[in-house]
Amino acid sequence: MRRSIQNLIGPFLATLPIRHWPRILSRLTGVLCPRASVPNDQVTSSGGANAKILFDILDQTANLDGDVAECGVWRGRTLIAMGIYLRQSRSQKTIWGFDSFEGFHDGLAHTFRDGSMEVVNEKTAIFRLTNVRVVRGYFPESFRAAAQRKFSFVHVDCDLYESYRDCLEFFFPRMVRNGVILFDEYGDPEWPGANRAVDEFCRQAKVSLQSIVKDNTRKFFMTAPGDTGEAVL
Repeated sequence: MRRSIQNLIGPFLATLPIRHWPRILSRLTGVLCPRASVPNDQVTSSGGANAKILFDILDQTANLDGDVAECGVWRGRTLIAMGIYLRQSRSQKTIWGFDSFEGFHDGLAHTFRDGSMEVVNEKTAIFRLTNVRVVRGYFPESFRAAAQRKFSFVHVDCDLYESYRDCLEFFFPRMVRNGVILFDEYGDPEWPGANRAVDEFCRQAKVSLQSIVKDNTRKFFMTAPGDTGEAVL
């Protein structure tokens, strides 16, 4: 039933500005919209992505050359949201999604074994997105599909130390001047490997982190060389 409803309303929602979607549509479509974000009682880096943060950084990097990427797609909640937002903003950028879609082993905070490339592809079709390209496979092998591309914004949402390290080693040299790499798990105690990988890379590359806060959710990011030092507001 839900899929039938999605197919019926998908073309209409594709034209309705996603910033204005009511909260219920996020649950109905499996696409994260800004109004679905419930503000935290206090500032924290724990928890999932915030669409307001993602869209604000897409706006900040809109005039930069280069594609957009997300590492850690799961079921496409944020990938499809960004794809819709880019299209509604009349951006010509391609958004790449990288994921093994096999989840993690037991013993971690979450296993994400219900990730599905098929679900992501269905959402892409429902919203008639031609700007989304999903690559299944393990990092860094799957990154080879985009080896010749440059990037303006990369959302790293892959939890583990090795995955974060692979993402930074691949994407940082391919970022355009003032491009942004956003880290979903940095500062989240459930995923200490994210902090370790980012801190190690920052020391090596001699770059510093900045942060952005929306709805009492704080996320950290780095800006590629050429940064003016101005933080996102």
